[in-house]
Amino acid sequence: MVESLLRADHIPSELQRFIQTKVEGNPFYLEEVINALIESEILIKDNGNWKLTKSIHEANIPSTVQGVIAARLDGLEKDMKLVIQEASVIGRTFLYEILKKVTALRDVIDKSLSGLERLEFIRTRTIQPDLEYIFKHALTQEVVYNGLLKKERQALHERIGFIMEQLFHDRLPEFYETLAFHYKQGQSISKAVDYLIKCGEKSLNRYSLDEAQRYFQEAFDLLSNQENKSKEDDKLIIDLLYKWFLVYYFYGDFKGLTELLLSHKDLAESLDDKATLGMFYACLGFVLAFRTRLRESYDYLQKALLLGEEANDRQVIGYAACWMSWTCAFLSLFDQGIAFGQKAQEMSRFFPADHYLYFKSLGAIVFNYYDKGEGRKAYATANELLEYGRRHSHIRSIVMGHLCMAMSGLASGNIQLVIQSGQLGAKIALDRFYRDSSHLWEATGYTLAGQFPEAQKVFEEASSYFHEYGNECWCTMSDVFLGAVYVAQGHMSRGLTMIEEVRDLCEKCGAKYMVITAEFILGRIYKQIAEGAGPLSPATVAKNIGFLLKNVPFAAKKAESHFQKAIKLAQEIGAKGLLGQVTLELGLLHKIKGRTDEARKCISDAVRLFEECEADGFLKQAREELAALG
Repeated sequence: MVESLLRADHIPSELQRFIQTKVEGNPFYLEEVINALIESEILIKDNGNWKLTKSIHEANIPSTVQGVIAARLDGLEKDMKLVIQEASVIGRTFLYEILKKVTALRDVIDKSLSGLERLEFIRTRTIQPDLEYIFKHALTQEVVYNGLLKKERQALHERIGFIMEQLFHDRLPEFYETLAFHYKQGQSISKAVDYLIKCGEKSLNRYSLDEAQRYFQEAFDLLSNQENKSKEDDKLIIDLLYKWFLVYYFYGDFKGLTELLLSHKDLAESLDDKATLGMFYACLGFVLAFRTRLRESYDYLQKALLLGEEANDRQVIGYAACWMSWTCAFLSLFDQGIAFGQKAQEMSRFFPADHYLYFKSLGAIVFNYYDKGEGRKAYATANELLEYGRRHSHIRSIVMGHLCMAMSGLASGNIQLVIQSGQLGAKIALDRFYRDSSHLWEATGYTLAGQFPEAQKVFEEASSYFHEYGNECWCTMSDVFLGAVYVAQGHMSRGLTMIEEVRDLCEKCGAKYMVITAEFILGRIYKQIAEGAGPLSPATVAKNIGFLLKNVPFAAKKAESHFQKAIKLAQEIGAKGLLGQVTLELGLLHKIKGRTDEARKCISDAVRLFEECEADGFLKQAREELAALG
């Protein structure tokens, strides 16, 4: 290596011994030592050969590479040393134009940079489109930077940030991260926070959630740790929480998000700012919906809407209406939910760059259509979502489109569409929450198609994630169908207990649609038992003999009771699609028990309901069953 550095075949023997005993194989230290010896003229070239002008031990070479670099820096001319110090504050790489405006030595900057390059402290990195230099080694930049006093560094960071804002005013997003760094190291905390938030939003839009989380956490810590915070600082904290909110949301961390928001509720309410409080309440209301605190969710979102109206703030109104649409779907207030979703759509026209507000409110409308059983409307709106996502190359919108397409399939009885759409959503999703939500629908399709092993595997993975991060709302759906899968797999007591627990939870929180779903599934299970051992495998019968002996005599009665409860509640909330499915199953139960007239009436009612909903898949099944009755 020394021969290569000196471009020579022979080196002095004393230098060889010194390298063997002192350098001990550190190549960077070796390179810096050679440079130091040449610069001090202890090692010189004479008639094409290298020689030592005095004993190498008189050179006083520092024992560390940092020491060697520092010694070399001390030997620089004053102007050259100042220029490299200013450059070190810019960073490992630095643009010529920035340094030229930062330095107090503009007249000698070119000469100084040439000298530093000749001495191998720096090298040219790029010439086009902008002239850029780089410190030859990161450690060199670190030693130079640490050699400056803290106040000197702070002042330079501040000046660099200001100059960059002027130089790149028309392309600032490219430099958000760098500007955040310089202002954080400088003295402008408010500017540092502003750029850190911008960095977080930029990373969020690029699907880099870990990166976005880091930037928002850094901004939050800077603000929270300030002493004597002003009202403006307090308001900035609440504004930051809303933007940070989406990172937690796409992670699916509703537990962490609930804690974060509730710990700042008093602060938000202390501000005399209706728009800020309105957006805070909207965020809190939405996250509480996923915690199955549905009535609280509705109340907070209602407050948010009122505050948005009073402040005449379209963004607050749009987001509150969007998220209220989802809460209404959970509460089975479908017509209200559709109206709120449409209101959010109107507000989204004022924010064409806000893709989330558009696709999320459209998704909420589909969710309400699905719960009502209006499969064709759900299908058409899901297509609109997919087209919007493709037109804007927006992956989250496309995933939402596939989720909504799965809902439309479930509403219309197209189970293969449910599975296919769930798979597509999971395949392209870049956010954990959207990926596992897609898996949830995929597994639901597997269950309805009788593919129980596939359903169990996907459900258990998704359910574990939802439970861990506090998404109790999705837990109810995953657990009620997982319970059905356990029953089908032969674990009847375990499965029934799980479904009953979900039903009881949903009754308490007001999630009526899921109560109907649970009653419907329980009814189907007892109907299957009432049919006798035929639909149940011998292994299942053997494994559950005690349970079956206890329940077979009363299975038909229990099935009818569950169906009747589901029908009454479905009529109450206007869930025609699910009402049709339950009515059809009740008709089939009557058929099993030989009650032909009751069977014909129920199945005829189911046909009418499916015709109204345009649920083609279920309609075909119901007509076939009606024809079979004669």
